[in-house]
Amino acid sequence: MKKCKTVIKTQNSKIQNMKTGNTAMEDRLNQKVHQEALSKQNDEFQENRKKLQDETQSYKYSQSSKFSSVSRSLVFGILGTIWVVIYSDDSIVIPNDWLLYSLFSCLTFLFADVVHYFLDSISYQKELSKLDKYTTQEELDTKHEKKMDSISKRSHLFIIIKFVILFVACLFFVVGI
Repeated sequence: MKKCKTVIKTQNSKIQNMKTGNTAMEDRLNQKVHQEALSKQNDEFQENRKKLQDETQSYKYSQSSKFSSVSRSLVFGILGTIWVVIYSDDSIVIPNDWLLYSLFSCLTFLFADVVHYFLDSISYQKELSKLDKYTTQEELDTKHEKKMDSISKRSHLFIIIKFVILFVACLFFVVGI
């Protein structure tokens, strides 16, 4: 009875293949072509993803550089204006506490700026030297990418902190003038 069921299944499979016009070899070939197409789509996706990541990283670096340049210029402008306002007749006279708060906020911003770029430089240099020690793609994907993401997040946090300090310094300056 069992042998009869197997023969019937085999016959049904042959009949189905005859209806569709496919042989077992063609089915395997179609399956292989389908897998290759999926693999190609995955490769294209990974390439597009990498290209977009690089583009986004480049844009982020560009905007970060512009922010740093403009904010430093603003801080130096505030410091120069405070100097002009408080220095007269070979003496320093601070007309109100708001300008003093603004002065300290500007100096805090510059200190945070130096710490930010110092830590980033050290971190990038350490990761650059570790690149020679990685031997597999998995290490690059797990260790290197994780570390670079960590550095990027810390850098982003510094930018937010510097923006807040800059905003406070500008606020103090406007009130003090």
